[in-house]
Amino acid sequence: MSPVLCAIPARPGRGDNAVIGDFDSILSDEEAQRLESAFQALGAASASGERPVSEAEERAWFAHLQQGDARGQRALAWRLTGDVDIAQLTAALQALVRETPGVDVRYVFDDENGLVKRPAGSAPLPVSLRQVGDEQQAICRLLQAQATPFVLESEAPLRCLLLLTPGDNVILGVVLHDILAETLPWRHLPAMLSARYNGDAMPLPFAAEPVELAETPEPQLPWVRQAVSLQDYRSPAQRAEALPPVGARVVTRIARSLLPANDTPRALLAAVAARFAEFVAAQAGGQAVQLCVPAADTAECVGLELGLTAPPLMRLTVQHGEGDAGQRLLAQTVAEQPDPQRAQLLVAWRDDLAAEWRLEGVHAERLLLPPLHTPFELALLLELPEAEALTLELVTDPRLSPHAAPFLLEQFSAFLAGQRIAVALPAAESVSPGMAAPAANGDADESVAPLILQEFREALVAPEMTLDEDFFDRGGHSLVATRVIGRLLSLHQIEININDLFSHPTARGLAGYAKRLNVAQPNAAVATTDDHDRAQAPLSLAQESLWKVYEAFGHDEIFNLPFSLRFFDEVDETALRQAFIDVMTRHTVLRSRFVEQQGAVVQVVVPAAELPEYPWFRFSHETPAGNAAALLADAGQHRFDLAAELPLRVTLLRDADNGQQLLSLLFHHVVLDEWSLNLMMDELGVAYRHRVVGQAPQWSGQPPQFHTFARQQRASGVQQQHLDYWLDALRGAPVGQPIFRQEPSTHPAVPAPADVNGGWLEFEIDPAVAEGLYQLARRNNASLFNVVYAGITSALHLLGGPADLLVGTSTSGRNDAEFFDTVGYFTTVVVHRVRFDEGLTVAGLVSQVKNTINGSLPYTDIPIDLVEEGLFGVDADRKNHMFEVFIQIHSRIKLNGEFRLQDGSAIAYRQVEPEKAESLLGLQFEVMEDDLAGAKSLRVMMTYRQDHYSREQANLIADGVQHVFTQFAQHIAGDIALAALPPGPQA
Repeated sequence: MSPVLCAIPARPGRGDNAVIGDFDSILSDEEAQRLESAFQALGAASASGERPVSEAEERAWFAHLQQGDARGQRALAWRLTGDVDIAQLTAALQALVRETPGVDVRYVFDDENGLVKRPAGSAPLPVSLRQVGDEQQAICRLLQAQATPFVLESEAPLRCLLLLTPGDNVILGVVLHDILAETLPWRHLPAMLSARYNGDAMPLPFAAEPVELAETPEPQLPWVRQAVSLQDYRSPAQRAEALPPVGARVVTRIARSLLPANDTPRALLAAVAARFAEFVAAQAGGQAVQLCVPAADTAECVGLELGLTAPPLMRLTVQHGEGDAGQRLLAQTVAEQPDPQRAQLLVAWRDDLAAEWRLEGVHAERLLLPPLHTPFELALLLELPEAEALTLELVTDPRLSPHAAPFLLEQFSAFLAGQRIAVALPAAESVSPGMAAPAANGDADESVAPLILQEFREALVAPEMTLDEDFFDRGGHSLVATRVIGRLLSLHQIEININDLFSHPTARGLAGYAKRLNVAQPNAAVATTDDHDRAQAPLSLAQESLWKVYEAFGHDEIFNLPFSLRFFDEVDETALRQAFIDVMTRHTVLRSRFVEQQGAVVQVVVPAAELPEYPWFRFSHETPAGNAAALLADAGQHRFDLAAELPLRVTLLRDADNGQQLLSLLFHHVVLDEWSLNLMMDELGVAYRHRVVGQAPQWSGQPPQFHTFARQQRASGVQQQHLDYWLDALRGAPVGQPIFRQEPSTHPAVPAPADVNGGWLEFEIDPAVAEGLYQLARRNNASLFNVVYAGITSALHLLGGPADLLVGTSTSGRNDAEFFDTVGYFTTVVVHRVRFDEGLTVAGLVSQVKNTINGSLPYTDIPIDLVEEGLFGVDADRKNHMFEVFIQIHSRIKLNGEFRLQDGSAIAYRQVEPEKAESLLGLQFEVMEDDLAGAKSLRVMMTYRQDHYSREQANLIADGVQHVFTQFAQHIAGDIALAALPPGPQA
């Protein structure tokens, strides 16, 4: 929709102050009439004639003229929810401009009078009223308005925007030029608008002190600087809006207990500020920084990080290794002078003005707009939302890498918690003499770039990636970056600073900043059997969650994970068995027994030398040849006795029809997740390639063992703040029930039997529809999983599912990069709420799903059993979860591939998918994103409990999902309300 301006030149027959613009699709007739009446009531200008300008206005005007851009323009925005009266709010914005002296003016320069400001005519200031697809689009519009320079001689230095999003939310945005810094202080905007909106007299702003507009110094942290030669990192939506580079705002919350027990806010601020400065100095390799904090507790600091206000600041230079910066800051009485050669860091209390809003029936919440301008390279804003928590908001300069903010905030949170952190630059005095520095001219060792590219391809599963493609455009993020850096160091003795990767995210560009280590690295693999062969550990939180359900089902086959492969070339079965032993030796969890000791289950490692004593492997000659499906089904039905046997069984079979070898891989879920399966298949290929020619594999390094992770996690305990996140999000939610039933048959608080006999079906998504879903994801800055998740839940809702739907999904559980290469069971099951508000659009739902999932990621270390116990008591049902629907995606599972041999040949294999006869979950959707020999496909496997759904109902659901996917794939789908989608299959 094109913007609708509340401009006031005459509409024929309606008078000079009539409203023009097509409001029919946004405002009712009554609202439009009241809006026009309010405009007419504003009257003519209160004064006329030219007025002199202040020195601050003159400086701002001259800077605007000289710079010729939007450097002196600032924006704030709020999300308004509730019963928002658009007409009343628009009139309040008009009144703010017309009734505040010195706002609705034009700045004109002539040779006779110099610079003067003139009142505007009688026409009220235009208010941009626009319907947008989602909140992200609204943010793009606001940034675009901020980035468009004011024409001060012909327009007021203030812009007002009202952006209407699906779900009846309203985004209020205001863009103000620095030239109004004395006339209209930001802090007074909410109170003034609230009064006028509520029908009260609007208070005039207090007289403001002249504001010395801060200059933006050159960044002094080059290791997080954005390279000018790289492609634009911004999202596709932002790029489509032709926005200039923006900074970043990221927020996290930490436990208050991680910080000193300071009695006063100022003491707490000083303590956090000192630690932040020490952290940044350490990241910068010992480079000193200049720390800035407000000089007084009462200073008005709203927008300080953007230069909106300029209260007195205390400045203190902080060196790496200093431990008394906090005390020095509190004792300081005279501030240092600004040092342009030092990075400027701001730490202040966060004040978003939300509490100043008093709109009747409306709740206001500030939107976190990424900054276009800031006088500080890094600004850390603090807030105490509750007694036991501290909110940290990090704001970065637009000239820094957009990927630096999440990494730095993540690392600083770990630093506060006393954890090991990744340091961006080594201290100058600690550089090893055996380490070669990068060439000063950026030239790189020609062998380095291909090695970096190799690790990029491996981490991103992108074998076609080229030397000049952007790591982040390919889906990389800080955790994957950490994994790449660790592998480069351990496998190739190449050291990469993580922030060089942020600034130079192509393999070719990054190679110029890599450092070769000349010192030979120790072989860590020799410690495997000595250190871990007789280790034992408690269950991890995820394992314990699974074990409770396993125990409730009588230790049956409910958690069997059967995988099957068909080999198209003859496999050396003896070499394959030895390759499995190599992998099991390397990952002790695969050779662990699970025994009860003193009322608790522990995992005990079986020494590698004792593996032949356990019946975990069978050759094909030990099993008669037969029908492939029957053989594989039989092999997958084994019931494990985990106290006495290993948690895996490997069985080779022969297909009687063609003589091909089949491989049955049966694992107990307690030792393996999908990530670990991919790791294992990679390492199995390496080991087989060596064993088939009589060699032992030479591993480049030894990953930490899973039982080490389990011990560390249990020693740390459950993070109560993370558990509280889930309890707050899910408390009061309606428990899951079969889609076609009106009332749930069970309640999570009361244990009940469960019939897990299941049915299953599969459907493939038409390639054209699949491409449409990918395009919908790109248009909404979302992932394919976000889109298919939205599509499946939409189909269920349209078939009669609830408007407040609980959906389970799985997360990797690997929040610590140290364990990225560790085999084990890390996966946690989490639950999200999907709400179908009236008027919700396709794009709005995709955005809701994306934001819900992404917002929950820091808390995914909490498994579902602890959440259900917290909501329903310690005796919560183990067999019937609080959710009915479960959705997950499988992308590039490495069960379709080949063993590459040293002579250049290869043994190809393909997965044979078994039929499923059981379903622990009521309704489970597994989205399979396949890529076989370059041919991409998308399909959905759906399993269901037969006591919840008949075969006919399951077919109806599958047809409904396919119908919704087809509608989502249309080019205009994002703007369509879910309720307006063409009707699909009905019950």
